[in-house]
Amino acid sequence: MFKKFTILLIPEGAHHVQRLTIPRLVLPALALLLVASISLAGFWLYQYQTICDELPNLQALQRQTERQEAQVEAFGRELGEFKEQMLSLKKFNNRLRVMANLEKPASDDGAFGVGGPEADKVGLGLSVAGSVRERQLQSMRRDLDQMVTESELQRELQQELANFLQERRSILASTPAIWPVRGWVTSGFGYRVSPFTGKRTFHAGIDISSRMGTRIVAPADGVVTFRGRQGGFGKMLAINHGHGIVTRYGHLRDYKVNVGQKVKRGQVIGQMGNSGRSTGPHLHYEVLLSGVPTNPRYYILD
Repeated sequence: MFKKFTILLIPEGAHHVQRLTIPRLVLPALALLLVASISLAGFWLYQYQTICDELPNLQALQRQTERQEAQVEAFGRELGEFKEQMLSLKKFNNRLRVMANLEKPASDDGAFGVGGPEADKVGLGLSVAGSVRERQLQSMRRDLDQMVTESELQRELQQELANFLQERRSILASTPAIWPVRGWVTSGFGYRVSPFTGKRTFHAGIDISSRMGTRIVAPADGVVTFRGRQGGFGKMLAINHGHGIVTRYGHLRDYKVNVGQKVKRGQVIGQMGNSGRSTGPHLHYEVLLSGVPTNPRYYILD
């Protein structure tokens, strides 16, 4: 049985032969090494082919992940902007409540509080957020829930403010805040010397003089409750404005409204005249609060 192999190596153009002697015992190791090398090469070739086949899917998945991350970041920015808007709205509502003299909500009424367990722990150390992205999503979900709660609270506050302002609007609309006619005030509210008797008497309104037929307007919203002659006032109108306020207009020449008719501020209700006990064309204008005469000038804003 042979003990070794001899391999002759004859280089081109050389004048001598090189001998390579390989012991017989080395041949199995060489064969095993060759088979292992071929197998390893085949495995890596298979892995390379698998990666090449999966590469389009991996690239598509990477692009999808990048798009999702961009969407999450954009949603986070919008959520932050929405939170800022909610905080601004809350501050604005609080200012309105102060201006309207309503009870100011407590400082802890807002839903934007802090506290509670750690973001990545629930119960007995159970991990629910294994990545920064998951913790970020959990934080945004909490913020969204808080803002839903806060928006509902602010909606209720705004409804309360709207009701309050609507009530105040009704009061303002019913307040006789403008002159019923333009002219010259010839007699004010309070005690005066009567032009008819020469005695000191109480004048329950103001007298405004102008040309005969000058239009008289309603100084506030209301309902006509009287139209007709009333003693020394001659032709007179009375308007109930609600909230205990009634205005009266004496010495008219003509009426432009009827009893029961609703009138708006600035609407023509009659014409200046000289009816009744009068020394010349003028309007006797009264404001009564719960039946008590008050100075009409206290209400006039223009």
